[in-house]
Amino acid sequence: MKKVLIIGGTYFAGRVFAMIAGQKGYSLSFINRGTYSMGFLGDVKEYKCDRRDAQGLAGLPYGEYDAVVDFCAYERGDCSGLLKALNVRTSQYILLSTADVYDRSIRTIKDETAPLQDHMGNCMAADYMWKKRNLETEAAQVCGEFGIGLTILRPAFIYGPFNYAPRESFYVERIIKGEPIPVPADSDSRWNFVFVTDVARAICACVEQQDVSCGQAYNLSAPETVTYESYTEILKKVTDRPFTTRPVTVFEVISQSIPLPFPLTADEDELFDGTKITRQLGTSYISLEEGMQKAFNAFRSVYER
Repeated sequence: MKKVLIIGGTYFAGRVFAMIAGQKGYSLSFINRGTYSMGFLGDVKEYKCDRRDAQGLAGLPYGEYDAVVDFCAYERGDCSGLLKALNVRTSQYILLSTADVYDRSIRTIKDETAPLQDHMGNCMAADYMWKKRNLETEAAQVCGEFGIGLTILRPAFIYGPFNYAPRESFYVERIIKGEPIPVPADSDSRWNFVFVTDVARAICACVEQQDVSCGQAYNLSAPETVTYESYTEILKKVTDRPFTTRPVTVFEVISQSIPLPFPLTADEDELFDGTKITRQLGTSYISLEEGMQKAFNAFRSVYER
């Protein structure tokens, strides 16, 4: 039985990971601010503490864990502060980063050997990306100091049930309400997705195969290349409700502040090679159609009320 300490983990990817890990018989403990309880999983331990409260962390009961899985490291010091303050022993620290840590000037599909960002960019999400990039370095330093194996996971756009980011829900809401879907006809952007359950299972694989996963960084990215046009076609396949589309231009999207959730131009392409983890750990990815069917079914109940 694997014993795992989860930092955060009550929202989207962390919640799904905890559900799947619980089904696999993991012993789970949580450290978070206590906004949402994970008690519905059964026999779990929950410690209410802000991750940046060093004194509070140091006062938590001592424990040994096979892995610490960190879903909510965002600010400088989050990784080092946590591992230095926690009164625990672990052989692995798994950091949920982002595939956006790669140099955005590279237009090819990025695998784990691609150069990382060396400066903060000027896109809307640049601050988040740059912080994640620096946290990877910070995690490597502190794990080296304490002799802990580090595994970094870099997911592409995560989608699926419990997603609080307005991505697939942007479309499901409009379909359920009978509103037209804006489609930027002149967009030339491309991107990859990864279904939230695939992320959760990848984390489990890292925990269960530490001899391979420690010291590694893995992209989590399904192989399908997606565009606004192909995504709209997937939506038509997964819904039982006919919907209309409204052609728009990229200029109109920007000038009218239409909240489309994905890149608009080729300069913003989000394409990643996620095969390293499938080769090394035997994980897999479900198809976008299958994943969007599950996501649509999960979100439609929200908007049909």
